[in-house]
Amino acid sequence: MTPNPQQQVELPIMLISVSKKSARFTRIRIPRAPDTGIGTFFMRIDMTAMNQTIYVPTSIASSKKPTGFVYRIEGTAEGAIVKADVSAQGDGIAQITVGTIVYTKIPAGMTASFRVLIDIKGRVPKSYQVVVHRINYKRNLNDTRYESLLQEIGSKILKFN
Repeated sequence: MTPNPQQQVELPIMLISVSKKSARFTRIRIPRAPDTGIGTFFMRIDMTAMNQTIYVPTSIASSKKPTGFVYRIEGTAEGAIVKADVSAQGDGIAQITVGTIVYTKIPAGMTASFRVLIDIKGRVPKSYQVVVHRINYKRNLNDTRYESLLQEIGSKILKFN
């Protein structure tokens, strides 16, 4: 079956792959109180711009503020954010600052590797996981709104014990 020439075929904007995931736990002993711990979650997410240049904010948050990577903490008990950081590298990519927001410019056909590092504090003996559930981007820096890629990228499940 041949496609109708009047129909437009939507090509994917970008391809996402996860090239590395790791997680580690550090116990914090507190005298006369239950122990807690810090979980460090690392993911390397490779993003390839397919047919046009895209701009991804080089930022991460767990809320609805305008950021590139939006994540949540899932666990068998409440977890708290200690620190979250994202950086990007790759051949042909560039960093562009607009006001206070830094964007990673990924030209068509190029790949950027984003290093996502999130530290959370949690209770012992519980399990936690970090899930990046949305990546915001723009096709043009002059656009006021972000487009979103709704793809869940989960870390390894880490047992705090």
